[in-house]
Amino acid sequence: MSEPLLRVRDLRIAAGKTALVDAVDLDIRAGEIVTLFGPSGAGKTTLATALADSTAAGLIVSGRIDRRDGLRVGYLPQDAAATLNPARRIGTALTELDRLRARRHGLPRPGRADRRDRLAAILAAAAFTVDPVRLDALLRKYPFEFSGGERARLALAQVLTFDPGILVVDEPTVGLDPIARATLLSGLDGLRRAGTAIVLVTHDARAAETLSDRVLFVRNGRVSAVGGLPRDPAPTERSGPPSAIDSEPPRTARTTAGGRGSGGSTRHGSRVDAVTRSDPGPSTAPTGPALRLREVSVSHRNSPTLTAIDLDLRHGELLGVIGRSGAGKSTIGRCIAGLVPPDRGEIRLDDQSLPPLRRRARAQIAAVQYVWQESAASFDPRRPVLDQVAATAVRLRGLRRADARDEALELLRALDLDAAQAHRHPAGLSGGQLQRAALARALTAHPRVLVCDEITTALDLALAQTILDHLDDYRQRTGAAILLITHDLPGLFARADRIAVVDGGRVTEIGTPDEVRSPPVAPILAGLAPATDRETATAGRIEAWIPRT
Repeated sequence: MSEPLLRVRDLRIAAGKTALVDAVDLDIRAGEIVTLFGPSGAGKTTLATALADSTAAGLIVSGRIDRRDGLRVGYLPQDAAATLNPARRIGTALTELDRLRARRHGLPRPGRADRRDRLAAILAAAAFTVDPVRLDALLRKYPFEFSGGERARLALAQVLTFDPGILVVDEPTVGLDPIARATLLSGLDGLRRAGTAIVLVTHDARAAETLSDRVLFVRNGRVSAVGGLPRDPAPTERSGPPSAIDSEPPRTARTTAGGRGSGGSTRHGSRVDAVTRSDPGPSTAPTGPALRLREVSVSHRNSPTLTAIDLDLRHGELLGVIGRSGAGKSTIGRCIAGLVPPDRGEIRLDDQSLPPLRRRARAQIAAVQYVWQESAASFDPRRPVLDQVAATAVRLRGLRRADARDEALELLRALDLDAAQAHRHPAGLSGGQLQRAALARALTAHPRVLVCDEITTALDLALAQTILDHLDDYRQRTGAAILLITHDLPGLFARADRIAVVDGGRVTEIGTPDEVRSPPVAPILAGLAPATDRETATAGRIEAWIPRT
């Protein structure tokens, strides 16, 4: 067995007297992938940052971390998109980083063609589809022109320019559709086969099973088990239970996107029909949709991002939005939130025109809340999380500060964040904890429309179900409409009243889960579903195998 590149002995990381990581021993060797797996807030990210020598200020580290001389450790944080410079084109940033690498190694300056080939290879390793004809256009883009999942992969590309001996990646598959996820995992496997050691922090059961040489289960700051995952034989074409889209549901009239009607029928006997409305919701059942988009189009530098989006969001319903990474899902959410003004078309809230955010009244801001994918970037690092959550109720509902803090604490507890965690600054919480705090902040506004963009991506399966249950309860009590952007197809088919499929900036299909998955299945859904089915089966096996302590 080869000598380890990195050796950890009796590692302890504490915030004051509270141990976040304790008694950890670990060796990392070249060409292996070690996965840190466990519930949100268990200490995985704290351990990963220590391995990468990026521990947050104020934490007390004891024990030993020995790195081989000359070892380069690359680190991709959970809020990876925040590492991108928003004012620099992607090609310029990657080229500069590659030049720095060449200087450090005393390498000759490559020619334009060689550098272009290297950038293409780096982007491909970060799960981008690199078309030689369109590479230059890709390199000319700015970070804001990419989706959240794509920005995370751009950050990974930046790290890869330095050819690290150990790559520490924290939730790299967050915000990726199953196809892009598989491409990224293949790229990481290629790095492993080339000799790079990888420390993978993830809640992605499929990633853990596909890549891991060893899995470390982290719970309460301690490594509770070490081993390899049980693997099943590769599935045959028709083995196992049928896919959700292969089933034969009762046939109903399919509603396709683009019409001016209701946008798809609601299931008979669905949760929407049984909503109990109480404060802060309306006292009587409202008529008409809660939110309506008509012919909404967005373009950037003459390149269409959204084209003629027609969408109704009804009172009390959960409308799921699915599609490939970069299809335009988040742009729809940002248009509704007022962050991206449409070039054409109109957005109406309860049949009143809804202007861009900067021109919205306080009541309109409270009525439409947006929980975005990159939750860490939405918090002020200088203020405690509790104060930021409570401030929404103060500004938008006129609550006294003390009452707002009490309400915020109660809501955070319901989302599995205790008072001690709520009083921390954002840097003291995990990515999953910040996602829940961002949701709490939006809910304190008592919104009538809530847009949730990949809000469960950094959560373990059980906690994700708890959060979605909370949202179901909220819309049933208040009649609020929820638009949920997600790559979790099984969860969406189980909960959503309707599903909208987005492809290439258009809503190509919309209907109930039974309608959307009944033949003929939309091509994009047919591509996403098989990978999702495999992930669901994997998650069940891993959940059953996790040691209970």
